[in-house]
Amino acid sequence: MVLGLTGRTAALSALALALVLSGCSSMLGLGPSGKPDALFDLAAPTSFDGAARRSGVQLLVPVPSASDALATARIAVRGNGGSVAYLAGVSWTDQLPPLIQTMLVRAFENSGRVRAVGKPGESLAIDDQVIVDIRAFELDVTGAPTARVALGVKLLDDRSGKVRTSRVFEVSRPAASDRPKDAIAAIDAAATAAVAEVVVWTASAL
Repeated sequence: MVLGLTGRTAALSALALALVLSGCSSMLGLGPSGKPDALFDLAAPTSFDGAARRSGVQLLVPVPSASDALATARIAVRGNGGSVAYLAGVSWTDQLPPLIQTMLVRAFENSGRVRAVGKPGESLAIDDQVIVDIRAFELDVTGAPTARVALGVKLLDDRSGKVRTSRVFEVSRPAASDRPKDAIAAIDAAATAAVAEVVVWTASAL
């Protein structure tokens, strides 16, 4: 098994060793070939709470920013002391930042609350940009397994360069266990809820 770890602290190494020695095969690496055995996508939300306010603006969603620990296709697990490991044998279908970018674009399209939304290079006449910082996107195992997603979002006026408003969206969902299937289901649920909140908030702020 190939062990995928980030960080330089002894605590992280100790976590990895403890999980391997305890036979916890659901974490810390990829499949025997060094590649993920299964790829998982994230579902864009299709239902949105609140009034269905529609704006005539056109939005740009750049690739979100993220720490090195999260800017990967691997699925993060947060342990004690801030240590980060990864679920074994599974991966997202893309690096996390472009995956969240695509999820946001599809969510805005699904909502019908803006005139148009796109990515850089699509030649849209842009009114506002949705700037996203991925602050958390992981299974937290410091207590009962819990999926945590935190997105810092700024709504930027593309013409003036001024930030209209900003907010941090934090969503948690319990996971049935730390096994990949349960962890990914919980992370997907948390991400779907957080992105839906971003869409509603953005539309109401325009």
